[in-house]
Amino acid sequence: MGLDIFIVIVYLAILVAMGFLGGKSVENAGDFTASGKRYGAPVIFASLAASYIGGGYSSGNAAEAFSSGIGMTIALFGFSIATIFTGKYLVPGISRFEGAASTGEIIARSYGKKAGVVTGLFAFFCCAGVVGAQMEAMGVVFHSLLSIPPAAGILLGCGIVLLYSTAGGLQSVIAADMVQFILLAVGMPLLLILSLHRAGGIGAVIQATPSSFFDPLNGTTLPGFLSLAVTMTFGEMLVPPYTQRLLIGKNHRSTAKGTVASGLFSIPFFIMTGLIGLTARALQVTEQPAEAMPQLILQVLPTGIRGVVMAAMVSIMLSAADGFLNGAAVSLVRDVVRPLCPTLSDKKELRWLRATNFLTGLTAVLVALFIPNIFRILILAYSCWSPVIVIPLAATLLGVKSDRRAFFKALVAGLITTLVWDHLLKQPATVTGTTVGMLANFLVFWWQTRRYRRHASQTLRLHCQ
Repeated sequence: MGLDIFIVIVYLAILVAMGFLGGKSVENAGDFTASGKRYGAPVIFASLAASYIGGGYSSGNAAEAFSSGIGMTIALFGFSIATIFTGKYLVPGISRFEGAASTGEIIARSYGKKAGVVTGLFAFFCCAGVVGAQMEAMGVVFHSLLSIPPAAGILLGCGIVLLYSTAGGLQSVIAADMVQFILLAVGMPLLLILSLHRAGGIGAVIQATPSSFFDPLNGTTLPGFLSLAVTMTFGEMLVPPYTQRLLIGKNHRSTAKGTVASGLFSIPFFIMTGLIGLTARALQVTEQPAEAMPQLILQVLPTGIRGVVMAAMVSIMLSAADGFLNGAAVSLVRDVVRPLCPTLSDKKELRWLRATNFLTGLTAVLVALFIPNIFRILILAYSCWSPVIVIPLAATLLGVKSDRRAFFKALVAGLITTLVWDHLLKQPATVTGTTVGMLANFLVFWWQTRRYRRHASQTLRLHCQ
């Protein structure tokens, strides 16, 4: 076990060193946000994959498979479809927003300055919530793998992420993503292969699994499952860190290729982590679903390989946390602070970015300490994004012409519907407020856009006459 811990420590030290080395090249706000068309398809692919595969999509999926079966794994395929759709149909629209570095800047150019500021606020809360979920996952992982108390594990994980993401910004985050992607792409298959071998093969795992676990509706209703699938499909669609990756690609063709590839990669990865959960259940490594993956690592893998896979699991948490942490800082500073303070100098903006990055990490720690449930934190974070921003943002990338009234009316409709459905009605039929809120947002945006087009058409005819 000493060798395994040494491997993890060396890996963490490399990440911190990369952050400080990257920080030396950050001289302005543009360096911190990695502005400019610098990255090709392979980097976009690896960075996106490393960013979205966090605690919820890995150990969280394994925990759900361990406790109730394949329902969550199938629901997660919605995310894969959304990512592929983004690459094929939305990425080409990015070329119309040359020079933009955030979601708020895209929205501001389409619906006005106030819309961009509001988007920045919602983006910040969404990203901070996702970072909180990853911090919670880090606490579980460090506790299970290294016997560190969960609270101390959260603080340790947060400290590491803050060191390299605050120093080097998105440049260091992307460099870390490359290392993290290699580790998770090697470590997770290794864990599954050796675990299945210990269990006697996939046939033995299936035989040891209750038949109800292969029913996606196990423990829920059809509306509840469909709602979960919709939440997983649109919950992280076009969130700030993913949109940032689309904005820094060399051109829309290479960016589209990298995005589609990351969506395709997620399908076998979700199947793999779901199978890891079922295998952990078959081997009876623990009674706690949240510890299914960590305990499988400790009990099945030999020394050395165990250390590599432990580092891979740690990297999964860090890779999601760093991207969303940077996304939170960029959203708040570029989309809120800078528009409200147009005389802000570049050096002051860089200081704002680093300070926001640091303070957001500390806030995420508090979220993780007081809401000890990964998926609950994620769903709360999603409610600040998909019911309010996704539809107008996707529409403008598709080239749909609308106005600020459509944006704000749709935002209010989505937000109020989500809050009423979740907190007053208490999620009837186990359908999430995110699902209902997004539907309300879409209907209002569609209706208002029709009115805008009709008015624009009438104005054009009168002008021509």
